[in-house]
Amino acid sequence: MTNLVAARPNRDRSTWASYILITSYVWFVYAFSSSQALVRDEQGTSRTIASFHVIALSLGGIIAGLIAARLILKLGRDRFITFSVAGLTAGVLLYTAPGGTSVTMAGTFIASFFGSSIIVGASAFLFDHQGEAGPASITEANAVAALSGALAPIAVGIGVAIFFGWRFGLWITLVGLLVSLLLMRKNLPVFRVPVEEQVREEHKVPFPRRFWWALVTLFVLLTSEFILTLWSVDLLRDRGGLEAGAAAATVGALTLGIFIGRLIGSRFAEYFPVDRILKSAVLIAFSGWLIVWLNTYAPIMIGGLVISGIGVALFWPLGISRVVMASGGQNDRATALGAVAGASAGGVGPFALGALSDAIGVHSAFLVLPVVLLSGLFLILIKPVTKIITPTTTPMSTT
Repeated sequence: MTNLVAARPNRDRSTWASYILITSYVWFVYAFSSSQALVRDEQGTSRTIASFHVIALSLGGIIAGLIAARLILKLGRDRFITFSVAGLTAGVLLYTAPGGTSVTMAGTFIASFFGSSIIVGASAFLFDHQGEAGPASITEANAVAALSGALAPIAVGIGVAIFFGWRFGLWITLVGLLVSLLLMRKNLPVFRVPVEEQVREEHKVPFPRRFWWALVTLFVLLTSEFILTLWSVDLLRDRGGLEAGAAAATVGALTLGIFIGRLIGSRFAEYFPVDRILKSAVLIAFSGWLIVWLNTYAPIMIGGLVISGIGVALFWPLGISRVVMASGGQNDRATALGAVAGASAGGVGPFALGALSDAIGVHSAFLVLPVVLLSGLFLILIKPVTKIITPTTTPMSTT
């Protein structure tokens, strides 16, 4: 029988600081994406050269995920997050500084590395700080961050139209970082890793086998999300008859769905098991894809994108929740490897569908999406994560 006792997040200053930290980096990513065409025009570079910015963004995320847990052990999570805020600030300033492609690429990499580090540290803290309400809290944090998908591109556009050009939208990232530091400053010690968790991570206690299944499931689910996000424009142009600009604008429908999904999902996560919600989310995303794929009338296709967005919205927050729950109490290592899975999915899935689209057309290639979605559902069914896996023993500290 379902336990209807709510596991509600404790929205104290430290929690809000974490929410704003996560939102600040997500804001940067969306503003960065919106600025790419403008940066290309300013620098007079080709699309091929400009695309290296995206590679730098992905590479920074992967490297951060690979070494973040070790840096947290060395510095402490509180100092690691503070250091990462300074690094993201430097990356944003470098990306927006006058200069050529090498300067903006370096800024992109630095911002991605430290921004992804913030996601790792802040997410791990929320799971530690919120306990059973961790999944609801991380979903709520990502709901707040999803607003950036709509607001950051608007801020870039306002800057272009009124003052400072495309840089204005990027600089708003710095405001969010400043607010988060002000919220953190009186409670910085609360961000530190709990002693027993620190000891387990220092000794690199092997993850339970279920952890690796949860990590693969996260990769599969995020692959479908990236495919949908990055290739929906082409499907709308190919099947819905929309011009390039109109098709790009309507992908905001997907972002709207993501915001709705995370907002509602955070409430459901207070009451229901993660796997139950995630299975429903996969089916919602599948039904949205079916509407988009079977239709050629643009308004109906856009409605399908909203539905798909509601489903895929929960893939990251609930997927990473499953990874942490299955980690045996090693939250920093788990979230770091989850970040690697996410960054890898962002490269593999869209590239594979793009190559397939060149061979058989984007509409036929989109048949890959339900295969990936149903593969994720299959993994959830055969390798469920029904509770937090706790270690049976904690190694003795050598310090």
